[in-house]
Amino acid sequence: MERLGIGIIGAGGIASAHASSWLALGDSCQLIAFADQDVRRAQERTEQFGAQMWFSDPYDLLKRDDIHIVSICTPPFNHAELAIAALEAGKHVLVEKPMCCSLEEADRMIETAERNERLLGVVFQWRFTPEFIRIKALLEQGKLGKPFLAVMISFWWRTNEYFKVWWRGTWEKECGGSVLNHAIHHIDFLLGLMGDVICVSAGMGVFTHEIETEDAAAAVVRFANGALGVILASTATYPEEHRVTIYGELGSVSLPWQINLVDQRYQSELEEWLRHLPRPEHGGHMAVISDFLSAVQTGRRPAVDGHEGRKSVELAVAIYKSAITGQPVTLPIQPDDPFYTKEGLMAAAKEKRKAICS
Repeated sequence: MERLGIGIIGAGGIASAHASSWLALGDSCQLIAFADQDVRRAQERTEQFGAQMWFSDPYDLLKRDDIHIVSICTPPFNHAELAIAALEAGKHVLVEKPMCCSLEEADRMIETAERNERLLGVVFQWRFTPEFIRIKALLEQGKLGKPFLAVMISFWWRTNEYFKVWWRGTWEKECGGSVLNHAIHHIDFLLGLMGDVICVSAGMGVFTHEIETEDAAAAVVRFANGALGVILASTATYPEEHRVTIYGELGSVSLPWQINLVDQRYQSELEEWLRHLPRPEHGGHMAVISDFLSAVQTGRRPAVDGHEGRKSVELAVAIYKSAITGQPVTLPIQPDDPFYTKEGLMAAAKEKRKAICS
């Protein structure tokens, strides 16, 4: 089987996780190049991981015929631009979270991938954890009865120093705050288990940081399956806390892993059933990249493709729209909605911020 050539655009910290994973699959692929506008960083990553070359311009990397798959590891603001360019150049694309900054960008990425018959994947490695697999099986097999409530807490502690990096904390470059960037893994995890959201009511604010984007948000959602959900996200919360709990008629299950049945007589029986579920071969980025490589080789869809990646973007946008307008938001968000585009979201967010500060 042909060894596929890999290019990585963006040579920051997360690029290391991509490079290490691609190298671990070296029998099937080879790392050709890095690209980064920071020449020193591009050179360092090339030397560190034994790539063949580096570029300061990502479009030069995309001209290489020996590169078949591109990992995009840049800040969120240019995910869509680079992904679309790579897809148009005939590359398969694996993009870091969040997928992009708006639903309009997500739809263009998906359309470009389908038109060029290339694969588009999004890095949501929590979909491959033993916990996700177990909870998914519990819900699908009705072991908890009908789920009626889900609570998601994504509490991070970030100092003002953290936001001094040039792209962080801005609507133009980061495209969102505690919801779109920090809580996005939790949101994807929740959506992967509970399914689509049909209605959102939310509030948000900037409380402790000198930034444009929100550092705390709270939302109540209604899932298509009838259950309610509570979503809490912040970058101003100390100590940090991360939890997803789903409550059903017969008990509850949580991440970090904990399961409790109302009728304790069946607890040991259920735990034995869970022990026999298949365990993932890989974890972290390795799981995502291994799955994506397999999809490219076999022609199947990756586990988290563009359509799946879009779902968390839509929920984040719905939270922002509800918080900014003060009104409940019904999903799906349509293309004629001002919040469908990055420009519409940014304009509304900045106007809201201006109103609060005046």
